[in-house]
Amino acid sequence: MASRSGDVVDTVELPGAGIVGGWECHWDHEREMTTPLRLDAHFRGPVLVVRPAGTLICETYERLRDGLLKFAAEEPRAIVVDLAGMRVTSASLLTVFATVCDRISAWPGVPIVLAAAGHSLRTLLGFSGVSRFVPTYHSVSEALEGLEAAPRRRRQVELPCDPASARLARQVVDQTCHEWGIPGMVPDAAVVASELTDNMVCHARSDGWLRLDLRSNMLTIAVADADSRLPQLRVPGIRGVGGRGLLLVDRLSRMWGTASQLPVGKVVWAVLTIPARRSARKHPGQ
Repeated sequence: MASRSGDVVDTVELPGAGIVGGWECHWDHEREMTTPLRLDAHFRGPVLVVRPAGTLICETYERLRDGLLKFAAEEPRAIVVDLAGMRVTSASLLTVFATVCDRISAWPGVPIVLAAAGHSLRTLLGFSGVSRFVPTYHSVSEALEGLEAAPRRRRQVELPCDPASARLARQVVDQTCHEWGIPGMVPDAAVVASELTDNMVCHARSDGWLRLDLRSNMLTIAVADADSRLPQLRVPGIRGVGGRGLLLVDRLSRMWGTASQLPVGKVVWAVLTIPARRSARKHPGQ
């Protein structure tokens, strides 16, 4: 796992495990498998630079994907994948980067970009369609500059296990949305944050935190607690005023879901689209 204690933070061996269904690949199996794909990673400031070393083949596709997902789960500021040391046997295998980008887009919401110095590799990325979904640069330095030009805004506050935390969550949302220039998000975002916080207090019965993330046209609201049990949608009773939590979150958000939190607990997150640029709503939790 990655650590900021030194320059080189991790080396992950990817010996290959699993065939990607429906893809026919041709390679010298004995020659390629003698050099397993490896992930070397180091931090450049808050950005994690990951360098795959070896050959991307069908048998290493899944492990490369899972390795990048694990790095993203540690929530660096962003991930730059330096492709200078990786060989590719088929353009279709490069879709691993689009898959990872899609999987982490809502949560943890870590931006991922590619650094491809070679013209032939950039051509393959374009041919496979990956460059339409994952920003691609000529070098790591250029990628870092591109990330600086598109800053990510984040605010996180601690929440005690107290009924007053819901009010605190609403206040944080109101103040933050005004500071970020999106006051129109306050009504829906405040309700979502309040309901997620109520769930933390009433069901998880633990302290936690509230996080707001603004990226492009998406505002992500997340609440963490120490209870690993997943939340459930419930229809409120006829006379009850409670029980609306996730139903409101489901109604107001573009998508929502949960993620495990180490060593224990979970994060419940919801993504709201900024009204001026609202797009079609996806099925919640997907």
